[in-house]
Amino acid sequence: MPLTDLPDILPGIAALEAEDPEAYPARAVAALQAAGVSLAPLPKHLGGEAATLLDAVRAVEAVATASPSLALLLSMPLGLAGIYALGPEVAPAEHRAAWAAQIDEVAANYRAGHIYAACNSERGAGGSLAATKTVATRDAEGFRITGEKILASSGTYAQHFFSTAKVQPEDLPGCGIVEFFFVAPDAQGVRVMGDWDGFGMRSTESHTVSYEDAPVEALMGFPNFLAAVQPLQYFFCLFAAIPLGCAASILSELSDPPPTSPALRVRLSDARMRLEAMRAYLHEAARAWRPAAGPEYAAQVLRTKTYVSQEATKLAAELFALSGGRHYRRDGKLARTLADSFAGTALRPPLPLALEALIEA
Repeated sequence: MPLTDLPDILPGIAALEAEDPEAYPARAVAALQAAGVSLAPLPKHLGGEAATLLDAVRAVEAVATASPSLALLLSMPLGLAGIYALGPEVAPAEHRAAWAAQIDEVAANYRAGHIYAACNSERGAGGSLAATKTVATRDAEGFRITGEKILASSGTYAQHFFSTAKVQPEDLPGCGIVEFFFVAPDAQGVRVMGDWDGFGMRSTESHTVSYEDAPVEALMGFPNFLAAVQPLQYFFCLFAAIPLGCAASILSELSDPPPTSPALRVRLSDARMRLEAMRAYLHEAARAWRPAAGPEYAAQVLRTKTYVSQEATKLAAELFALSGGRHYRRDGKLARTLADSFAGTALRPPLPLALEALIEA
């Protein structure tokens, strides 16, 4: 199914969300997989549709209007597919064959319905890669990873985590300070703690994960991948689309039926203009994406994600305050969407880190 047809399945996803907003949305995840959404950025010969980052951003926002938790879960494999869609040419010549083989393997796993989930955040790191404490070391059998991660969305429902870890040059010549590694959630030495009890994003299963000398499936990409490809900005654009979708969802709810109050109509019109401005700002950053775009683009995405996340969440709160008594329920749709908007910005850094970086710049 082309991403342009995604709105056709959103009513069903919204119904599943309303049915049980606390439980992991397994049926909704399966619906997205059946529609080919997660692998859409991959080229057609690998099962995708060569979707751009802008296409992916629009898809995440659309899903967030129906289920913000599902949108967060989608953003991980969708972003990873976008990175693998870059093709073998982004790798240095000496690693190109291995990278091409990994692209084929990951694409085959997507087509088989495997779920790839990010397992990167650490307590106290604030989104800083340099503050990563998880380490990967090589022995006779390959790499093993040790450390603790938080907010591993999808939990035990995932077949593969991709996790950051520090590695030494003697174990991986040419490495960067931090590399991505694939780890199976059910591997020996991996413990998914089942401790998620979030304020928002209730159904994402964003548990703490402990690695204790756990074997890795593979190094993601090639040595110095993060510095050479600079993939994180792709994910940041997707994350910013989630609170945008939350605000759009609340605005849509308050606009149907159209309010009779002229003052309320003015407020909603103002909200729509603000939403459209934020969307245009995010789309501008998404259009400019390319691998190894450099520090100027990284700074642009940092500004965009920080601004859109903060302002969309602020708008969601303002709209909720306008919603009146019929929506003022703890377990109501608007209250859950507002909580998801706040939790989404908190779950996926950098926000405090971004503000510090912007001030320093």
